[in-house]
This record gives sequence, structure tokens and C-alpha cells, in this order.
Amino acid sequence: MHMVSRRKFFGNFGLTFVGGLLGWPVRAATAAAAAGSTTSGGILPDDNTLEAHYDLVVVGGGISGVSAAISAARNGLKVALVHNRAMFGGNSSSEVKLFPENNSGTQPWIKEGGLNDEFHTEERVRNHAPYMEGTMNAHWDLVLYEWVIREKNITHYLNTHMHKVFMKDKSRIASVFAIQLGTEKSFTLSAPLFVDATGDGVLGGLAKADHRWGREARAEYNESLAPAKADETVMGNTLFFQAKDMGTPVPFKAPDWAVKYTDDASFSGRGHSYFEGGYWWIEVGMPYHPIKDNNETRHEALRQLLGVWDHIKNGPCKMVDRKKAANYGLEFVGFWPYKRASRRIIGDYVLTQRDVQDPKSLPDAVAYGAWHIDVHVPGGILAADKESYPPPGKEANWQDLCTMAYSIPIRSLYSRNVENLMMAGRPISCSYLAFASSRVLSTGSICGQAVGVVAALAKRYHTLPREIARSHASETQQLILRQDGHIPGVENTDAADLARKAKVTAESHAALSFPEPNGERDLSLPHAQLFPVSAGQIEKVALLLRSTRNTPTRIRVGLRPAPDVGDFRAEEDLGTAEVVVPAHHDGWVQADFGVHVEPGKLYYIHTDKQPGIFWKAFREKEGDPNRLPPATTAAFLPEKTGFGDKSSAFRELFPDVELKDIPGAGKAGHWRPLTMGYGLCMRLTPDSHPYGPENVARGANRPDKWSNIWVSDPSRRLPASLQLSWPSPVACNTVQLTFDTDQNRRVTLPLFRYPDCVKDYSVEYHDGSGWKQLLKEEGNYMRRRVHRFDEIRTDRLRINILATNGGPSARVYEVRVYNDKEV
Repeated sequence: MHMVSRRKFFGNFGLTFVGGLLGWPVRAATAAAAAGSTTSGGILPDDNTLEAHYDLVVVGGGISGVSAAISAARNGLKVALVHNRAMFGGNSSSEVKLFPENNSGTQPWIKEGGLNDEFHTEERVRNHAPYMEGTMNAHWDLVLYEWVIREKNITHYLNTHMHKVFMKDKSRIASVFAIQLGTEKSFTLSAPLFVDATGDGVLGGLAKADHRWGREARAEYNESLAPAKADETVMGNTLFFQAKDMGTPVPFKAPDWAVKYTDDASFSGRGHSYFEGGYWWIEVGMPYHPIKDNNETRHEALRQLLGVWDHIKNGPCKMVDRKKAANYGLEFVGFWPYKRASRRIIGDYVLTQRDVQDPKSLPDAVAYGAWHIDVHVPGGILAADKESYPPPGKEANWQDLCTMAYSIPIRSLYSRNVENLMMAGRPISCSYLAFASSRVLSTGSICGQAVGVVAALAKRYHTLPREIARSHASETQQLILRQDGHIPGVENTDAADLARKAKVTAESHAALSFPEPNGERDLSLPHAQLFPVSAGQIEKVALLLRSTRNTPTRIRVGLRPAPDVGDFRAEEDLGTAEVVVPAHHDGWVQADFGVHVEPGKLYYIHTDKQPGIFWKAFREKEGDPNRLPPATTAAFLPEKTGFGDKSSAFRELFPDVELKDIPGAGKAGHWRPLTMGYGLCMRLTPDSHPYGPENVARGANRPDKWSNIWVSDPSRRLPASLQLSWPSPVACNTVQLTFDTDQNRRVTLPLFRYPDCVKDYSVEYHDGSGWKQLLKEEGNYMRRRVHRFDEIRTDRLRINILATNGGPSARVYEVRVYNDKEV
């Protein structure tokens, strides 16, 4: 990006804008000190400040900001990416080491796609180390850096701290002033649009965007889990450490300023099982302010960290294997805290407890979240007399703190009063309770990708994000889907996608079939299994059960519809059946339903509570090809725990609420999905065939309202082929393929490639006389591949799957075909 000095720049300033107040540029310029503009305080830049104008300025280079910048750049914008650290990644970088855990551990088939999937897939292929909290290393930093620098539309400013904000008026940012460490340079960067991806909402704060801090009162958003009165209580900051096994005893002497622990009493609820990667619970909160007291927080956290390590190495710690600990030495100690709490910049829509626990369709949805309502005890480790936090994943807290996959709208991604400011990551518009779910890294990444698309459309239509939400939400959604984003319930309706008009056929496809069990589930709580149905009826369902009872047992089995693959909210049975499990039985039992259903939809069966009866189950093994059928979800129904039985941490943070007060809980409560590749063994009559080739042009790129995947018959060896046929020849120059990188699990293995992902493939077209090869790819491991070529006319395309990275079947989620005018 061309830069000029401040003095020469302002001589040319008046000629630089088109589109009135919108500021879409004709040539490089800035509004930094234009007549009538204001600053957030402090002095103006000096004459040596370099000036540059962009289409978009993104402040913050964590994965939210990186995703926003790359997304905007790929959609044609000139982007400045400003980050005040030496590497990208923010909390996830090797400097901090919080791994960007995805949501597949909380909801089924919901692992984040798009750019986030690109980052993670590439990092696992390259990285020799496991992928665990506290272990992030240089490979993650390098992947993010490489993904940024290969985008020619991005100018990155590392080691560059945004120090001031200049306002065109009270509702419009004109530019930001930033100082770069190590170069003695400063910059004034202007743009029509800005993104706050700072985590702390720094840009929004300086621009005087409306924002919130702390917890809202219960009445403000009618949130049953909120406190009666608003307060400024927030979570604390964490320092990670890494320890390495040296194979021989390693001594450790704590400095005299480290905390001294004399027993294990201060570690109630704080596990020590994985000290190789440190502990999230070395978290320092109140009375320190997470932003204003950052240095004091870091010092106190370091005192605590060294005290914990001294306790493990030299103290009377009974929570670790002391012989094992003796050989471990500190490899890394963090000096930059992982922050949780932040300003939340208020947009036109505020996500609340109801949005995350009982989600509804939002017309401008562009991203999603699925993490629990994850609130920590404010003092962190300083609250030594309390449990560290009420784990939301525990059964006892499920009914209170669970969420479902919920939509995040454009209206939550821009400021309501600073109209050219957007947000990604922690500062998005939500209440404190919703923030406790949306704050996680991977959710920030997919929000960042969405924000980049919104910015691109704002330039296209010479408007602002608010108008994109009002008038161009559907177009935004379609672009995000084409770029491998996922929006729950939203499908491809792109009229330019020629595949939607094609007939799709294949030589084979798999039927619905559950694997042989490798475990079982006790029916001491009700259980359910969701599945796709291709026929118009369900005659029989067989369950694989084991009984430890001495007498026969009658079990009630119900059948209900499921609007999507993680939604068990239906409360009315379409049909019921009663099965008898003989004493000490171990085998199949059959439930007769004889119910007509709508083909191409999802349903689930559920049992009542029967202690002593076990439902045989299967769970995927990490690293192996997937055997669990796509679009199947197992679940159980935890009971609502009474307030008196809750932990002290829970009782400190949340009020006593009944089941009726929890949004979406219904009469019986929220079902809890069994995630990470779990299935309950069942058979369906008639057979279901939900994995046919037509799925690749159905309009979705993962299981959602249907399976949405073609899976070839695993009993037939590869190669396998898909064919798209049109009634008459079409012109095309682009084929987009979406393969399977397991949207149902996260993988932590080193040097890993998803075995079900297509490795070798070719694309052919028929020229009227015979098949001709368009392209051939070998060694692929990425989910989304876009191939562009010189325009052809054909009535048939064929995709040949030659090999996978280990799986027995060809697995393709989506095929798109275009004749793009600009490639």
C-alpha cells in the first residue's frame, strides 16, 4: 500500500472520497485530522507519521482478526491488519498457548468450517506435537502468518500498537494512529470501515462505542441466570506453563516472591493431571481489573504459577505422581496473560441467555456458537477457599448452563452508535451470560470470516453494515456458505450454482448402518438416538440391549421428529412402542411402530429410565476413519439438580432457578448430546439410504437438517465416481468440491490427516464424443477445493475419487459448478 508523509497527505485530503460520507476511496487517503474531526485524546501524530488508506482496517491479529482480514481480502478488499504482538494468534499463539478448541465437544456435527478449518487442518498436518491446551507451538503461528502473507490484498502491521482513534464525527471513525515497535515508525490508517478484533474492545472503547462491562441485572434481558442487580464482576486472566520430561530428575527452586502452598487445600476442584501443558485455573481475577491492571495481574499470576510448580516439585502435593514430576522441568512460562473478560460493544441486536439456550431462526444469521455458558469464579486462584468454577459440562449443571447451536446475526457484529465499526471475537454484542458462551476462540474465528464478507458487500453497495443486515443479509449468507462457512438452518440457494440444476448419480452409496459396539450406556437416565430416514415409513426399530435384571423388563420407546441434527426439543411422540427385555438378555429387541413419516427428514427414538438395562454403544477411535453414520446423534436426559446440591462455585455465581425458568428446557429438560463420535446401536426397518449422490447438490455442506453427504458403498473398493448431468450443455469454468474433514470431532494427534478426506481425484467433462480430463489432484488433505479453468461447454461432468487418506469410502459433502465472470 502506497504511503505518504502526513504533511503531503493532508494537502491532498479533500479529493479523496466518493460516495459522500461513506468514504469509499478513489485513491489512497486518510481522514485523520480533517477539518472538524476529533481524536480520542492525546496529541496528533508528528510529521514523520506515514499515512495510508484501505478499504478495511482490522485491529487485532488473533484468529478472529486474522479470519476477518483474510475473508475481506479474498472478497476483494484492500485490508490493513494491525496487531500489537510479534506473531498472529493472540490468545492462541505460542506466546499465550490457549488452544482454539472447537465446539464439537459440546454439540454434534458443529466443528467450525471455513477459514477455521483451513488453519486447523494445515496445523495438524505440519505439527509434530499433540494439540492440547497449553502446548501451542510455532507451527500454529507459522500457519496463521503464511495464510496472511499469501493474501496480496492484506498489508500487515505486526508489533504495531493502535494508540489513538480519530473520529470524523461522533458516529464515524476516520482513522487510527498506531506506533510500531522496533522500526521507530508510526502510522495513521484510514478506511470507510473498521473491525475491532482486539479482544478487549479497545477500538470501540476509544471510539466511544456503546459498550457493557460486567453482569447485567436479571430484569434487563429477562435472563433467569443473571444476578438480581447488575455489577462489574468478570472472569480473570490465566498464565500457562509447559513442562518437559527430561528423563532424569530436574531440581526446581522457587524465587522468594513466589506464593508458598503448604497443602492441597487451596486446590479444590483444580485438577493437576496434565501439567505438561499447564493449567487454565492459574487464573487471577478480582480484585484486579483484567485490562487496567494487566501488569499487576500478570505478576500475581506468575507468583501463583511458580508457587503451583514448586508445590508439585517440592511440596506435599498429593494430586500428581511425584516420581513422574521429579523428571519434569519448566520449558515455558507465559508472560502475556490469556484474557477472558472484555468490553462487549453493543449492536442493534444483543444475544442473550434465551438466544443461546432456546435458539430461533434469525434473518441475518451469519455465524453460530455452541459453547456452554462458561462462567468462572471471579477471583480465580485467589479465591482459594472456593471451587475454581462450576464446570458447565458436568451432568449436575447441564440443565442450567447448556446451550444449543445458536445463530449469531450481523446485527450483533457492528456497533449501534459508531456506524462504521464492526466486531469479531470477544467484543461482539451480547449479554454477559451469552458472552460466556460466544467468547471462545473458534466462534470468534467464524464471526471474523462473516465480518469480512459483510465488509466486502458494504463496499459493493456503498453502504454500511446496518444496511447489509437490513437489505443484503441473504446475499451475505450465500457468500459465506460458498466459502465453506456454516449457518445453522441456512442452505445454498445460489442461482448461479449450476450443480443445483443437475441430476447427480453415482455407482454406489452407503446405507444407514451402525458399527458393532465397543461400549454401552446405562439407562439409569433416558437415552435417545437420532437418525436420518429416507423412506416414508418406520415399521420397526431394533435396539441392542443388555440386562442385568433377574426379571423381564418393559421399556417404553417413543419416536419424535428432529428439525436438525442436534435438536431434541420435540415433546410429542409420533408413535410409541413397548419392548420386553428378557432377564439377563444380551442382544437385539424390536420395537414395532408402523408410523408414516416424511422421507428425507431426521427423527429420534427415546427410552424411559431403566437402571440395570444397558444400550450397546459405539465410539469413534481417534485417528481412525469414521464409522459412525453421518447425521446420527446419541443423547441422554440429565436430571435438574437442586440448588442445595450444587457446588459452592455455582451457588456464588447463579441464582436458584427451576427447570421451567431455563429457556427451551420444556417439561423434561434439555437432552445432552453424546459428542465426539458416539452412537447407540440400532437397526431400522425399512432400511434407510440417506447418503445418496443427490446430497452433493442438496444445498448444505455438513449434516444439519439432513445428512447432506454422499458416501460410496464401503464394501466396493475405490475408485468411485459422481456424475452431474444437464438436459443441455452448460458453460462453466469453476468446480468447487467439499470433502470430509470430520465435522463431528476435534483431533489432537500430531502429523495428522483426516483419513476420510479425499486424497487423489480427477474431474472430467464430456465433449460430445468422449470424456476428457479437466484436472487431476494428488495428495489433498483439505476440505474445500476450488478449481478454475478455461471455459468449457458440456452436458456432463464426472468427479472420480481415486483414493482417500485412509477411509474406505468416497465422501463428498458438496459439489458446486459456476461460470464465474471474474476469476
